[in-house]
Amino acid sequence: MSIENLPARIWLVRHGQTDWNAQRRLQGHTPTELNAAGKAEAQMLANWFADRTFASIWSSDLPRAKQTADAIAARHNLPVQTSSELRERELGPFEGKTWDEVRHMRSEQTGSPMQNGDLADWTGVPGVEPDAVLWLRVSRQLAAIAKRHQGDALVVSHGGVIKHAVCHVLGIPSGLPRRFPLSNGITAVLTLRADGFYLQSLLDIGLLAGQPQAVDTAQAPSA
Repeated sequence: MSIENLPARIWLVRHGQTDWNAQRRLQGHTPTELNAAGKAEAQMLANWFADRTFASIWSSDLPRAKQTADAIAARHNLPVQTSSELRERELGPFEGKTWDEVRHMRSEQTGSPMQNGDLADWTGVPGVEPDAVLWLRVSRQLAAIAKRHQGDALVVSHGGVIKHAVCHVLGIPSGLPRRFPLSNGITAVLTLRADGFYLQSLLDIGLLAGQPQAVDTAQAPSA
């Protein structure tokens, strides 16, 4: 198969750190921005991706993702195209809450899967965008990007989006403990084939760039 006939790859990247990431506050659709550490992570990602060729660069329309994408796009002389379909899961009453506050709120809900400590797991929690709705909008947009461009596309999105993409592609049922990292800058490489998306790789870019192992800011601290 020639390079021209290979399926397009989607490089799905988590945005850089925000103050709310560092504080373990839930962000959802809240328009938070990168902090100093996040801006440094965005530049690290820009450096790592500088020698790669992308047909397009996309981003969630939330500032933390767009700022990360802007840093990467500046090295490629490409515009950043945004879509609200690439946003993080809408977390309703939990947005802006710390993990201790979330722990208390979810402890009062029957059947809440809070025991696994995964801030990206909201399976069946009332008032939160359901898993199926999240994946439908995200997968529809990713498929449109893959079909629209020849060659690789870089997409900056969010921890919950990447978690759902990996779990859906690998057939991991919702609600099971997550056994892969969701650090800021984590990157899932996907291809779209006739029968759906395939996972090509899951990369910790910071680790590959020689930085110390990043903190998984989608994992709650121990009680």
